[in-house]
Amino acid sequence: MNYGICDLSVIPIRKEGSHTSEMVSQLLYNEVYEVLDEKPGWKLIRTTLDQYEGWIQGIQYHGLDTDAYHEILAKEKYIVDRPTLAYKGRLLSIGTVINEPAEGTMMMSGRFSPAMMIEFAQKFMDAPYLWGGRSIFGIDCSGFVQLCARAAGKLLPRDASRQINEGELVYFLPEIQPGDLAFFGNENGQIVHVGMMLDTERILHASGQVRIDYLDQTGIFNKERNEHTHRLQVIKRIS
Repeated sequence: MNYGICDLSVIPIRKEGSHTSEMVSQLLYNEVYEVLDEKPGWKLIRTTLDQYEGWIQGIQYHGLDTDAYHEILAKEKYIVDRPTLAYKGRLLSIGTVINEPAEGTMMMSGRFSPAMMIEFAQKFMDAPYLWGGRSIFGIDCSGFVQLCARAAGKLLPRDASRQINEGELVYFLPEIQPGDLAFFGNENGQIVHVGMMLDTERILHASGQVRIDYLDQTGIFNKERNEHTHRLQVIKRIS
């Protein structure tokens, strides 16, 4: 098996091996992966973090031997907890994980804390929305939730359609606790959006930008637009 590591601040992962193919996710600096296949100019990879598959440019591939790959996995992990961090010639986004302590990082938690997740998430306020994004420079709704949960000690799947399988159901809005995840569907019931609850009424999510809106029985209500923007499907409590 061939392995690799992200040696740049961010590397786009595309659905197909083409510059015109949509970006479905991103690698952040120091994240490792397996190489599954390749074609001229492109490599098909599977991320070790969440088993996400997609294509990266061959020119952005930085190989690892088996020993180095497992050594990185075994090292202590420190997550960047400020918007950006200059580190070894790279500009790292909040949520990036490195293997040594540095100013602007904190040790990864081994026990999930909803309060820590919310505190971490609020540092992303006003970050622009970007389909497939996972950084302060552009992030999507599920990437936002995944990064913030990981910082607080919980690894979630990459996509909202899989994140919904985690945790326990919350049946009534008055029972919502800070850190609960709210999921939203389209007209066909497919999960298309996720955000985290700050309390029984306010939700922090990535839509246009990372922002705070209001939640009711119908879904997310955007006061600026005076309309509901997302249809509520279910609320889950992760632990």
